[in-house]
Amino acid sequence: MTGVEQWLHDVETCALVGSSRREPPPVPAVLGLDADDASQSPEHRLLASAAVADALSRAGTPVPSTDATIHTAPPETRAVCGDAAAQLLRLLLTQPPVSKGARDELVVEWLRLAEGAGQRVPWSLLPALLDFAATRRPVAGALGGALGERGTWLLGLNAAWSGVSSADRPAPSGASGDWTAQWPTMATVEAIAAFATGRRTDPAAARELLESEWDSVSAKVRSEALRSLRHGLSSADEPLLERALDDRSKSVREVAAGVLDQLPSSARGARMAARLRPLVRVRGTITRHLEVDVPDPPDEAAIRDGLTAPAKGAGPPPTVWLAQIVGAAPLTTWIEITGRSVPATLRMIRDKDVLGWLVEVVVDRGDREWAAACVDHGVPDPRLLWLLPREMRTALLISWLRRPPAGRDLRGLLVEVPRPWPDDLGRAVLERLRGEDATTSLGRAVAPLLPVALSPTLSAEITAALSEVPADATHLRRALTETLQLHAFRTSLTEAFR
Repeated sequence: MTGVEQWLHDVETCALVGSSRREPPPVPAVLGLDADDASQSPEHRLLASAAVADALSRAGTPVPSTDATIHTAPPETRAVCGDAAAQLLRLLLTQPPVSKGARDELVVEWLRLAEGAGQRVPWSLLPALLDFAATRRPVAGALGGALGERGTWLLGLNAAWSGVSSADRPAPSGASGDWTAQWPTMATVEAIAAFATGRRTDPAAARELLESEWDSVSAKVRSEALRSLRHGLSSADEPLLERALDDRSKSVREVAAGVLDQLPSSARGARMAARLRPLVRVRGTITRHLEVDVPDPPDEAAIRDGLTAPAKGAGPPPTVWLAQIVGAAPLTTWIEITGRSVPATLRMIRDKDVLGWLVEVVVDRGDREWAAACVDHGVPDPRLLWLLPREMRTALLISWLRRPPAGRDLRGLLVEVPRPWPDDLGRAVLERLRGEDATTSLGRAVAPLLPVALSPTLSAEITAALSEVPADATHLRRALTETLQLHAFRTSLTEAFR
């Protein structure tokens, strides 16, 4: 504990027990203040010390050590926001009229409006805002230029705000300027971060660098760099990935195989399709279905392509190899085998394991056509729903709200829908929550979402629903009331930045 910290503690103790029982501690010389006036009473000296302690705490920064040098903040380049906007932000930070989740979203909205207006946060609110953002990454990511020069300067003075300063920054590249020139000599962690960043900015340059330095970098760097190829992956990356299948490091080979799974049109995809076709046969006369066999133990070529090598003794079951083949073969292989459409092909698959592996492939590759067919087939995996176009997803959710299907977790799905909800979905939810559904588990699950999920354009419908919700559904009545309050607050926010 530093001398100043001890002094703050002693002032607090003196205030608690009273100056008549404990002498107020002298002000530390490091603060650069005038010495205590011995002619003043202990009560006056305690009040003066308390005022200094209060100023230190309001400054939003720890007291520096005696040898620390703090440069002054640069001049502001933005105008401060208006009084109405400042009052709304102060209200959100100190006495929010809404729930915690809604408050976070409103603070983010305030910051975005300030950014759009080219305005900044008042200096007096910076410490409170930075404390608030320190534990809320979405808020920290929205700070942007609204902090102003003084807010950016304050970030470097308090270690508790270190997460705020990095929340909206890209991953460090580990080097400035031309990172490709420095990459081969970087430490492993820096090299991995630099490659990931470089791959996002210039995929071709990053790939060419990895090709040229392949033999000089560690296996850890090679494997993580290959993993970064998923961003902007194209057929141009295939030769490097094929080369990696022969790498001496098992981790590099495994990552290469996993990335190639995202390139079903690759030569490896064709090889996996050739392994799958003999295993799948169409059976039945009246009702046609697919029969899928397990493969023989993989040969050297299959092991090179990523199939698990058989171990001595029992080894892995053949279904492990089948799952790996299904996961790597193009989805078009299945419709080539059946000669039917995607929905018809799915109806021919009776093996639950095979269907489960196929669903993983559909999700991993983000195939919308297959995702729509899987949802229509009744596969309850919610990940499929988020692959669908917004309009199709909304229509499905509305139909399920009106006629709940078996096996569908409507509560979980509504929680995952991006907010605010489309108006049609919002209306369907309000219709479902009226009457007896207001007190069901669905009503209790979605009630906390309503303030941030329902659009302000539904104010009339929300008011009507509030008048019809049973009196004992207090959770829902509270949520609908808060929704109307939130919409009014949002309107005030918009007007404050006009």
